Amino acid sequence: MKRIFATAALAALFAAPAGAAWWAENDYSFGSNGLTKESLTLFDNATGRFTAGANAGFYKDSASYKDKVFSFRAPLMYSGKSYFISLKPFLYPVNPGTRSGAGGGKLYYMSSLSESDDESYLHLILSGAWARQKAFASDGLSADQTYFSQGAAEVQVDKSFYDQFFFLASAAGFGKPSGGLDPRAVVKPVLDQSELAYLGTFRPATALPEWAMTVQAARNMKPDFDSHIYAGYSKISFRRGAMANSAIMGMKLGLNEKSTLDVAYNAYKEEGAAWKNYYKLLLQLFF
Repeated sequence: MKRIFATAALAALFAAPAGAAWWAENDYSFGSNGLTKESLTLFDNATGRFTAGANAGFYKDSASYKDKVFSFRAPLMYSGKSYFISLKPFLYPVNPGTRSGAGGGKLYYMSSLSESDDESYLHLILSGAWARQKAFASDGLSADQTYFSQGAAEVQVDKSFYDQFFFLASAAGFGKPSGGLDPRAVVKPVLDQSELAYLGTFRPATALPEWAMTVQAARNMKPDFDSHIYAGYSKISFRRGAMANSAIMGMKLGLNEKSTLDVAYNAYKEEGAAWKNYYKLLLQLFF
């Protein structure tokens, strides 16, 4: 199974050169409001079907999150003959600046509905995620520390034609926070909601979403060039604040047999606000 619209780890797993037992990824994003977001991941595929990883990252900006918000993940993946399963626990230790933190996990399942000799395929992807956050809730006069839980479910359909053209449609729904908490009262939560479902944006989305919908398309430039070009659009509805529009375009380049570089641009706009601009560099090194 080969996918373009995968998590970076899954895409790398199917694109890894023969004999590559492990690889590293450096994911770096920057842009409007002084955003800096970076993570480093190491993956080990020594057993063939099982892949384990360890990830550490942070984000910060010049507005609400001036102190670095650190996060850690431990993805575990299993590749079957016609299916793929991954489990990704994550942890956001309590941040000294916001005094907020979070922890949870995401379960991801991909099944092949059809595969053909011309490398066309149709995949169905289902995922579910859960998180518990520690943050502050404000009644407008004061703020008290509170704990609340969240859940999310996502369905995706991924279609390839002749290993040249790729299309993806995705829809995700996010449950209300537990305990009857008013989402409008939550102050500076640190969890990036992209941990729970795909939102199609490079910036951390810490506001609580209600739903998100995404469409993407990609073109394989092989055999003329070892690269893929892709573009996507997402619509995100938040429980607090205006809806957001996010558009991504980028190119993944094969630098050599053991490295790839993904260069992308993200335009993000909340309704009634100005456009924000973000950029991403994702380097993969296979060993």
